[in-house]
Amino acid sequence: MATLKKYKPKNEKELHSIIEKELDSIEEGLELLKYEMGTGTGVPDFLCVDSGGRIVIIEVKLHEDEYVLFQALKYYNEIDKHRYVIAQMFPDKKINPKEHPRIILIAEKFSDEIRRLTTLVVPDVELYEYTVVIDSKNNKGIVFHPVTLPKIDESLTEPITIEDHIDYITKKELKPILNKIRDEVKSIGDEIIEYPTQDYIGFKFRGRQFAWITTHRKSFDFGAHIIDDKGHVLDYESIRIEDGKEDYSEIMEKTKEAYRNLGGELHEES
Repeated sequence: MATLKKYKPKNEKELHSIIEKELDSIEEGLELLKYEMGTGTGVPDFLCVDSGGRIVIIEVKLHEDEYVLFQALKYYNEIDKHRYVIAQMFPDKKINPKEHPRIILIAEKFSDEIRRLTTLVVPDVELYEYTVVIDSKNNKGIVFHPVTLPKIDESLTEPITIEDHIDYITKKELKPILNKIRDEVKSIGDEIIEYPTQDYIGFKFRGRQFAWITTHRKSFDFGAHIIDDKGHVLDYESIRIEDGKEDYSEIMEKTKEAYRNLGGELHEES
């Protein structure tokens, strides 16, 4: 049996090499367009396209780095302006230039400040913390840990529909599970409003969001606000649903608690 140990890459170049071989581990269907493609504002580490034809900018840091979000947004600004040109540069990759790019940031760790700042920007920003492992034969692999935080306020851009979010999932067997969770959340009490934003499906009570669902191509995240009995948001917790067999009951209980702490009265069956 192979013995796995945690491994520290010597530098970012080595980390890039490991990631490039396992891009599909970040997201199924993610395909490399260009490694270190120069732009007018710098050189993003990876320029990719996802399974839906959307351009993805990936920026990698070996360690925690407070500059990474600003750096990625500079690349985004340049690439977003030239996405039709990029689609022409890679005609065989089925890029959809009508879609704005996504941003994926990868680092060993992200500070609380970066986690919260990502909720304030308009482009889609996803955070992944990584762990590199090595076996007894010096084979290296990498595990990505998604960091999920919702936007607290609705996007200022025109929101897409709830059906658009559901349709974004290509794994059809997950859609009934998603709709089941939606129905469960809406049935826990009165005055619950479900609404779409550009990035997620939100649930609010008397103007306060307390739960959300974020869809991906092959999965979705179900999350709850952690709200104390004075109505203060303390944190967020979520679960990623990938095969429909995950036990999301703990997050559902936290959803009910958040609703109750905002002044809602739970239905008896909840």
